[in-house]
Amino acid sequence: MIIEYRKPSTALAPFVDHLWEKQVDEAGIIPYEIETIFPEDQTVLTYSFGKDYYRSHANTENFRAINGVQLEGLHQAPNFYKHQPGIHIFGVKFRVGGLFAFLNSPICNTNNVSSDANSLFMDLPELVSGMGFTLRCQHIEAYLLDKLVDKQAKKYFKLLQIVEELETESLSISNSYKTLTRLFHEVIGISPKEYVQIKRINQSLALFASTKDIKSQDLADQLGYYDSAHFINEFKKYTGKTPKSLKSSLFDMKESEFIDEFKQYISPEHLLHYTSIFQKNL
Repeated sequence: MIIEYRKPSTALAPFVDHLWEKQVDEAGIIPYEIETIFPEDQTVLTYSFGKDYYRSHANTENFRAINGVQLEGLHQAPNFYKHQPGIHIFGVKFRVGGLFAFLNSPICNTNNVSSDANSLFMDLPELVSGMGFTLRCQHIEAYLLDKLVDKQAKKYFKLLQIVEELETESLSISNSYKTLTRLFHEVIGISPKEYVQIKRINQSLALFASTKDIKSQDLADQLGYYDSAHFINEFKKYTGKTPKSLKSSLFDMKESEFIDEFKQYISPEHLLHYTSIFQKNL
């Protein structure tokens, strides 16, 4: 399996987290039967050049073949994927709310679904497998910069500013809650509460990746939950698993296997960070 990864240009960095590519030769091996992507607050534009891959939302019973150009929206339940030798997928992962700056249609229509990207974007560039990863990145970045909608970008930056001010406690939430809620629904497609819940779940997975024997109570305390029962219920709501059931499968893994398992759950930046931690501790 070949995996490519790069950060976007400076001009796109406020909206795009990274660009990536995954390719498996016809004679290659897929390291897992089903890839599980837990709920996350980012959206992904994907081009598929090789064989079909298969996606099912919220369960492992309704897999649908995917090829061509797709937009994977923010998802509030696990997404499950089946890959096969011969796949070749290129993707652009947007920052939370970043996609809004390029669309004129309501962002909430993209949540929890995989859509034909041609129905959402006008004149998407034709990318082919023979281009090479670097050239594909250059073409899609030039396209996105040309399609940036100024008024949408201004609303996106306004939301980021309010969130930053709230996090630094320089803005009263009572004075900005209505504005914040309206912007969250318009720019991200979910409520501030749902956004915080998804962020907490991703943080808990990152903590599992760094310390797989961490206790649920410790996780609840670190993430600001009222008690461990509240954390466990929310974790199961978004992942379909309890922390205990996830830990039970991780305890039997060796450290390298543990990292391999979490490749499907956490971002490349987190993966590099936690890999370096494990190497230091070996």
